Amino acid sequence: MHLTNNDLDMLNGKYGKAVQFAMKLIIIIGEIYQTDDLINVSSAHILGHYGSLYDAGVEFYEKLANLNAKCRIPTTVDPSSLPENWKDFNIPDNYAKKQLRLYKAIKKIGVIQTWSCTPYEFVNIPRYGEYIAWAESSAVAYANSVLGARTNRTPAGLDMAAAITGRMPRIGFYLDKNRKGQVLVKIKKKKLTDFDYHSIGYIIGKRVGTKVPVIEGVPTNCASYQLKCLGSAAASSGAVSLFHVIDVTPEAIKEDPFKEKSPEEVIEITPDDIENTIQKISTTQNEEADIIAIGCPHLSLEELRKVAKILKGKKICSDTRFWIYLSRAVYTIAQQMDLITDIKNSGAQILLDTCPVISPLKYCRFRSMMTNSAKIANVVPTEHNMEVIYRDLETCVKGAIK
Repeated sequence: MHLTNNDLDMLNGKYGKAVQFAMKLIIIIGEIYQTDDLINVSSAHILGHYGSLYDAGVEFYEKLANLNAKCRIPTTVDPSSLPENWKDFNIPDNYAKKQLRLYKAIKKIGVIQTWSCTPYEFVNIPRYGEYIAWAESSAVAYANSVLGARTNRTPAGLDMAAAITGRMPRIGFYLDKNRKGQVLVKIKKKKLTDFDYHSIGYIIGKRVGTKVPVIEGVPTNCASYQLKCLGSAAASSGAVSLFHVIDVTPEAIKEDPFKEKSPEEVIEITPDDIENTIQKISTTQNEEADIIAIGCPHLSLEELRKVAKILKGKKICSDTRFWIYLSRAVYTIAQQMDLITDIKNSGAQILLDTCPVISPLKYCRFRSMMTNSAKIANVVPTEHNMEVIYRDLETCVKGAIK
């Protein structure tokens, strides 16, 4: 493997033990994948939730912090496992203390305190063709596909190593040859709703797995948040890290995403497929839920405005909890637009800096959840032992009112 003089300086400890440790990790990964060299990455997005990192992750970050590690490139962090007022959620002190230790270590290392799965909406916005090192499956799918940046689904540990060295092995989706389309997906429904994007993403992930889908039939005026939802679902039900939408996403506008090759497979998604998937994802036919949760990935401002419009002047049913997950950036703007007042007056609860997938909902002892997020619906039944009712946004909000 070719190493620059700066790489060798990092490897030999010129910049301290933390950088040396991180560089060794990066080189090991590069050797495993037999790459010839490393590349500069200009931003990182790391995992910071105890619900995925556990004790090993806490110890790893604390080790780096104690070695005086500092981020060399702008680095943001995924949602936490704790809601802000975590003591109101029956979460054990021992669990909370582990997440609080993560807070402390991550802050010391110099990570930007976003605590969101949608950093591309406000702080960490890579440009087309830019090399980055991101964790979080939905953020990776969005960055690769919608923005045209280049990242792999960077695993925990390696994401922080990239943050403190600014280097990564030239492998995977950093290479042109691995970004070409493999499966053609034809959407046969003429008019797509917001909810359809969640469901279509779920179908695509199930059908293509780790392959790169090229999607035909999505309108060119689709919204960015709709593509966010599609990518999140596909990354959760399968392991899609890159998708192309013909005449919409950058690499399907500039050139043929199949690189003049024939697709390995052609898949059609019909209205019946979408409707059957909605029924399949739900694990119960009961329409009454203990909790209604939306915002995975964190809601965009456009989505939040739709929620506020429905809730304006209404009240949430007294025996139902309606939780809305947001980034602090969207929350701040929504406050200035008076959206938060309408939502809070309804009795809905806004949760910042966290996520229903990686927060310890099992301690809340809920039995069932209604959601419009295919990612939540895919994960919650096994992760939190809860029944799921998968419905569109309007049904979720009106269900909370009823």
